[in-house]
Amino acid sequence: MLVGQTIGAGAYRFEVDKELGSGAMGAVYRAQFHRDGTVLTVALKVVLLGLAGNEGAMARFEREATILKQLKHPRIVRLYATGTYKKTPFIAMEFIDGEPLDRLLGRRGRLGWEEVAEYMKQLCEALQYAHEKGIIHRDLKPSNLMVTKDGNLKLTDFGIAKDADLTALTGANSTIGTAAYMSPEQCRGEKDLTNKSDLYSLGIVFYELLTGRKPFLAETTIDMFLKHVNDPPPRIGNQVADLPSKLETLILQLLEKNPDDRPRDAAWVGRLISEIEEDVFARKSAGLGAANSRRVDKPRNFDGSKLDDEDREAARALRGKKKKAKKKQAVQVHQQPWFKMAGIGVVLLGMAGGAYLMLRPPSAAKLAAAMDAATGTDDKLDAATKYLERYGDAPGEATDRAAAVFREAATRKREEQLAKRFANKMQKPDEADDRDAYEAAWQAMEAERSGSLVMAEEFWKKAKARFPDEAKLPFALKDDVLARARWGWVADKRLADLKRVASLSAATTEKIKKTRQFETPFSTEQTNPEALAVRGFRLEEIGDTDKAGRVWDQLATLTEKEPDKRDWYLLACQQRAAAPRTADGGAKQRPALVEKQVELAHQYADAAKAEPGPRRIQARNQCREVIDLYDDEADPTIKGYVKQAREIAATVPK
Repeated sequence: MLVGQTIGAGAYRFEVDKELGSGAMGAVYRAQFHRDGTVLTVALKVVLLGLAGNEGAMARFEREATILKQLKHPRIVRLYATGTYKKTPFIAMEFIDGEPLDRLLGRRGRLGWEEVAEYMKQLCEALQYAHEKGIIHRDLKPSNLMVTKDGNLKLTDFGIAKDADLTALTGANSTIGTAAYMSPEQCRGEKDLTNKSDLYSLGIVFYELLTGRKPFLAETTIDMFLKHVNDPPPRIGNQVADLPSKLETLILQLLEKNPDDRPRDAAWVGRLISEIEEDVFARKSAGLGAANSRRVDKPRNFDGSKLDDEDREAARALRGKKKKAKKKQAVQVHQQPWFKMAGIGVVLLGMAGGAYLMLRPPSAAKLAAAMDAATGTDDKLDAATKYLERYGDAPGEATDRAAAVFREAATRKREEQLAKRFANKMQKPDEADDRDAYEAAWQAMEAERSGSLVMAEEFWKKAKARFPDEAKLPFALKDDVLARARWGWVADKRLADLKRVASLSAATTEKIKKTRQFETPFSTEQTNPEALAVRGFRLEEIGDTDKAGRVWDQLATLTEKEPDKRDWYLLACQQRAAAPRTADGGAKQRPALVEKQVELAHQYADAAKAEPGPRRIQARNQCREVIDLYDDEADPTIKGYVKQAREIAATVPK
């Protein structure tokens, strides 16, 4: 942790004041760079200490520094310095006061086409500059596109970029990059990539920003590769109602499988986007002009003034024509033009009203009602998603409720996935999972199963700390952001479950106390978690840890796959871990334990004869312990003790 430390000395030093984030490669800090009397705020990227000997990791780190040294463009993050700190390399880059596009998209679901067009024009400037330098980015995606607070876009992360003058990090027939954004030629492992590969990734980014989802979805990396190589992208015109057709055509052209069928270069794409914007603006202006102009120009005088009635009469006199008197003809009302126009207006108004009623978007109240009526996890998640997609930016109780429903359903669904993978011993994370978060969650679940709840708490905290900002989000509609946010949501839920175990244990023992006090029956239902827990604690009181352990096993099996009963599962795991077992399951020592309980029952019954009241209750409860807990035993000796307990209970008056 470098926060508060100074790297370097004198007029050339870095004062680290904040950690911005961390990942598998290293950590990024905000620092004040003192250089020859000036101070710059920079992002200090430091390699993890454990990767110092990793050739691949170091090659990527050094490559990014080498590439950035060649790039000085307002749309590309700038490199200020490189160096080492305690033999660990670092690079100091331009600090961007903003957020990545994937986080912006996660909050808003999708962006309007005009906003996307502006971002894409800026990105095209950066790509064209890099391509002219012979540099192919190869990892173009929203998380590598930073947007400043004033709307300027910056291209970042050139760690796997290919420089034509340098040896590439990958060999022949190998791939590197993020699968969802890779071009078909990247997926095939082609060695000689061109600028057309970045243009394909640009099309994927374009598509995702406009629709809120990627064009191709797959469970595994191989399946994603196959979709990029073989599947045509879905049309987006029906997903984005106001999208200009030329813009959709451009995106589909960027997503052509054959690089030769894609646009020539990024500059051409940027110019076409500008032309599309101008065309749309011109159409809007033309429509406005037509609405404001007169249908026919009127005759005017030579000086431009309008002709009045006197001018028109003088003109007719010069031509030798007299003004003709028009003969008026009676026209029936229903044939009058105004009547016909009124009728047409009524019809059109009715048609427009009907179309509006059929096509108008559902109201917030209607979507909220559908959300309340949903039952299953998937149905609740789908209903909440529909509400938030349309009204997620509107503050209010309904939006807060929708966010809570969304988060709860998404958390439950993720818990079910983790439980299934844990039960099937699928310890290796899926391609879409963050490895560090998955490993922490796996260790937490193993600690829970072994009854080490304190250790489980530490591992869940570690999983939550993986993406702390996303963990605070009330909801996330963007797939990538949701994947990160769910780790924090699940961790929060599991940490709350762990905290409830202590109170659950206390409540169960209190239940036992009150049941004995009022001599109410103990539940014997084998599918009731509380009944099993009560039985387990009663057996532990007697000292029969073997039989108690079997009850805790039963309770753990009953509740392991039930998210709503997670606290019972944790209690069972904790108690069985603390209950010592013997090789014979307690068969040898159990008769002696039961005999001792019967002797106590005799003592309490004798005392009750001399001192009625609470003593009688104590005697009856002691007999009940033996009868309830050992009536199922096949051992003849124990059966005899149970019979004695019944006989003693019959002698104690109520």
